[in-house]
Amino acid sequence: MMETQPAPERLFQKDSATLQKLIVAESIATVVGVFVAAAHAGFLSSSAVRQAELNWLVFGAMFLIAASRTWRFFKLTTRRSLFGRLLEAQMILPLLWFVGMLVLWQLNVFAIKDRYFVGWSDIVVSITALVGVLLMCRRLAATTRNSAVLLIGSFAVIITLGTLLLMLPACRPPLEDGTRQSASWNVALFTATSATCVTGLIVEPTGSYWSPLGHAVIFSLFQIGGLGILTFGAFIAVLTGRKGLQFREAGTLSEMLDSESVNNVRRILLTILTFTIAIEAIGAISLMGLYGHLPLRQQIWHAVFHSVSAFCNAGFSLNDDGFLNMGVHWQVWGPLTVLIILGGLGFPVVNDVTNKFRALFARRRNPKFHCGTPSPRLTVHSRLVLITTVVLLVFGAAGWFVLETLNAEPNSSAYRRVADAWFQSVTFRTAGFNTVDHQMMQPATKLLAIFLMFIGAAPGSTGGGVKTLVFAVTMLNVWSVIRGRNRVEVFGRRIPAAQVARSLAMIAVGILIILLTTGLLVIFEQNSDRFLDHLFEATSAFGTAGVSAGITGGLTLPSQMLICLVMFLGRVGPITLLLAMAAEDGGARYDYPEERVSLG
Repeated sequence: MMETQPAPERLFQKDSATLQKLIVAESIATVVGVFVAAAHAGFLSSSAVRQAELNWLVFGAMFLIAASRTWRFFKLTTRRSLFGRLLEAQMILPLLWFVGMLVLWQLNVFAIKDRYFVGWSDIVVSITALVGVLLMCRRLAATTRNSAVLLIGSFAVIITLGTLLLMLPACRPPLEDGTRQSASWNVALFTATSATCVTGLIVEPTGSYWSPLGHAVIFSLFQIGGLGILTFGAFIAVLTGRKGLQFREAGTLSEMLDSESVNNVRRILLTILTFTIAIEAIGAISLMGLYGHLPLRQQIWHAVFHSVSAFCNAGFSLNDDGFLNMGVHWQVWGPLTVLIILGGLGFPVVNDVTNKFRALFARRRNPKFHCGTPSPRLTVHSRLVLITTVVLLVFGAAGWFVLETLNAEPNSSAYRRVADAWFQSVTFRTAGFNTVDHQMMQPATKLLAIFLMFIGAAPGSTGGGVKTLVFAVTMLNVWSVIRGRNRVEVFGRRIPAAQVARSLAMIAVGILIILLTTGLLVIFEQNSDRFLDHLFEATSAFGTAGVSAGITGGLTLPSQMLICLVMFLGRVGPITLLLAMAAEDGGARYDYPEERVSLG
């Protein structure tokens, strides 16, 4: 006698099959909606009749997505809270779309041909597609075993998407006759690479060359690129009510966030998210006064744009001349530099310092409960990063002040020179802003800037370079050799020999890339008189510093593509790239005999 499945199990299988079909249909609708949004943005030309059909198409795509997720919402278990069910069913975007439609209805602009209605649908379906890409990267993080390949691939995907978006005619301001021309592919690629790699080098002025939509695309690129696409995907996973990060995904993120345990990755992500939003919001409020001459809407946008750009160490500015001659404003030498420094410290340091202050607050709040427990201490990583950062900031400011003061104009004020020296010391490390014309700096000052750009920011931060910790470990290794010690020791701890070797390899690879890039720039540009400026440009690209000696806009196409490649290498890291290309180590079962060599 044939056994039949219980009714609940048959219903479950039926619901699962329906769910799979709806997910496929939702994916197709999202892809169609993105193509329609691209057509509406001017990427594809079409007649008026076709435009009406496209309008109905994007509306149908959003309706299908909303219907699919509504079905998913009602099929979820009711044991969860209403808000949790909304998040898990990803109903937030469809609800926002529906609320927006109601608002447009009340404003009497509800019509299928109305540009506000169509524009709102285009925006929501584009955000839906972006969230889908981030979640896809999150799922890849849960399956891959090579985090280096995943890191490189994620940045490549974002650069590609950013290039396509910036090539939309809507990302360019209208001409005198009202028409728009799309950006050339090389300008779009260079800008997308620079924004995603949070570099700040540009071949066209950001403020005047791009439209508000282009500014928004660039803003999104350096915000995602600064924190990392996988981190954003994990943010969405946490915020959409997922039960937890899968073990392999947590391991990948743990390696990228420099966490010693996979168990606290979720907490680190929430700390990063809270810290980022809080600092960028405070920074935007502090910068509001700098744009008091603009209308309120533009004032808010300029403050937010530059706050995020500073925290992400991106160096993009809506002012065509950056912050030139604005170094004496307290918003520039104060909040703007603080944003850059905090973004360059690295999230492991931020998490460590946060935990220390949280523990100190708990001990002060309840001293009897914590009586006898050891006082919390910062890790060696955090202490080295903080000390190295302070030393480099002081050294850079003092060096710039002395070198530029020797040739300063007689009537220049000491206050301006001190403010400019402090700001250049901060921005040279990886930020990319400027309060002076870097092209007019003295050769010795440019060499100082090259040194600071090469070191860059801290590991796990939004900045580039070979990293402050690599520089610190290398200097400690030199000191150990001078002292005749065969190991590196600091703060009562011993640095593993593998990490010392890795630091030396990072320094060597960085120097090799910069020298090779400089040589190719000299060959491509055929202008040997500006060799120092070419070295300056190559180091800025590798260190993702974004400062320029005034030659970026005039580079030939081969040089632009070379700078794009170096910015990419500088962001993902030379060692990361080497790990991605290297085969897995099977573990040698033998050792060769040891033999000494002469080192001179």
